[in-house]
Amino acid sequence: MATSSHPHAWRKLLVPTDFSDSARVALETAVEMQRHSGLEVLLLHVAEPAYQGLRVQTAELHSQMRHEAAEMLKKLAVELFPDAAKVRVLVKDGRPAEVICQTAKEEQVDAIVIPTHGHSGLKHALLGSVTDKVVRQASCHVLIVKD
Repeated sequence: MATSSHPHAWRKLLVPTDFSDSARVALETAVEMQRHSGLEVLLLHVAEPAYQGLRVQTAELHSQMRHEAAEMLKKLAVELFPDAAKVRVLVKDGRPAEVICQTAKEEQVDAIVIPTHGHSGLKHALLGSVTDKVVRQASCHVLIVKD
């Protein structure tokens, strides 16, 4: 991990996406950062784990969803990033905030670029916020992009 807090010194970014419009804003920010500095970008999608209950078997559906997410990430890398060769895609299972922070640590990224939906009050309390959890738990810089 870089020791500098200055964005121009960053060499590797993690950009988690759920493919929402908010996430697209964070992707576009990472595109601009790569365009100006040539940094490496990791695109991450976190999938909920498959459920194996008594009546529900979701492993096949989960596998298909993971495959589709990986394909969508590859497509975004080629379409959006000026240097697609410096973009890697990752699809992991788990709770989003935990997986994002763990991946950032494992990959030794300099920063996480993540969107915020801007919810407040009851909606924020009920839904929680992946972004809030990432900000509190991340071991690297977190750049929050408002949609």
